[in-house]
Amino acid sequence: MAIEKAFAINAAPPKVWDALVSEFNLADESIYEVEQSIINEFLALRVTFQDGIEAQITYRLIPRDDHTEVIATMQPEGLRYAIFRMITMGRSDVNYEMVLVVGLSNLKAAVEGGDRYLLPDDPGDDPTD
Repeated sequence: MAIEKAFAINAAPPKVWDALVSEFNLADESIYEVEQSIINEFLALRVTFQDGIEAQITYRLIPRDDHTEVIATMQPEGLRYAIFRMITMGRSDVNYEMVLVVGLSNLKAAVEGGDRYLLPDDPGDDPTD
């Protein structure tokens, strides 16, 4: 089941693209693979999560009059995901939705700047520590 979230980021697509790919340049390359890349428009990745579940994540950048719409889609795959989803009666998808929301929130904060707080990667992280 595909999970999709969209954010409006107040910047041109090249600025959003630069922030998006710079994050992946810092990540451990053993957990992701770039499947397709169209500069300033589209990025498709294959990602392996800590629990061994694989997913395809895509980012589409759509220029609008005064912002860029960023649409992130995640498609978890495999037997492990199917079993986990059955056991949790579909509630595990909320975790994947949160991954997309946190990622897009942090991308928005990184691009738009200011004193905005970046959301923790782990929802259990305490921002006041």
